[in-house]
This record gives sequence, C-alpha cells and structure tokens, in this order.
Amino acid sequence: MRIWQPVDIEAVKKHLLIVGELTGDCASCRELGIKYADVKICPQCKTDFKFITARGAVGSMKAMGGVVKRIKSRRPDLTFVDYDDFQSLTGKQSARDLLG
Repeated sequence: MRIWQPVDIEAVKKHLLIVGELTGDCASCRELGIKYADVKICPQCKTDFKFITARGAVGSMKAMGGVVKRIKSRRPDLTFVDYDDFQSLTGKQSARDLLG
C-alpha cells in the first residue's frame, strides 16, 4: 500500500539515509559508509534518521519491490522514500537555487 502526502523536501533531506549495496550515506552531511541496518543517527553530524531510500530501488515495480522489502525488513522504523522522486525534487530545487 502506498500513501501520498505533502512533505517538506528539506525536512526529508535532513533526516534521510541513502542506501547503496552494502552501506548508506547521510543526505544531510554526505557522510559515507554508514551501516544502515544498525545506525540510528549519523556518526558525523548526529542527525537522527527518519527516512530511508535506496539507489537500487528504481525500474520496474517488481524489481523495486524486492529492494524495498529487504530494506524495510532491516529498518521498519524508517519511512521509505522513492529515490527517483527524491532525486527529481532535489534536482529541481538545486536548479531554482542556482538560477535565483
């Protein structure tokens, strides 16, 4: 089941853990190599993680579902954010900031 609601992209970015194959990155300070299955706060900036996304959760719904299921089984306490949506919105925001 999916639920859509408006959220502040900056609030999500500040508390987002971006997962790769084995480790994650803090979206707030860009700290690398975070063991996402265990870590509740960023070891660098001390931000508490509330959201999680995965670079591998793109493509077909079937392929994406397996990635999301694996991550949510390890971190059920975090709200999963669609990676493509996050990238699209932050890219648009960066362009607006650049162009003034």
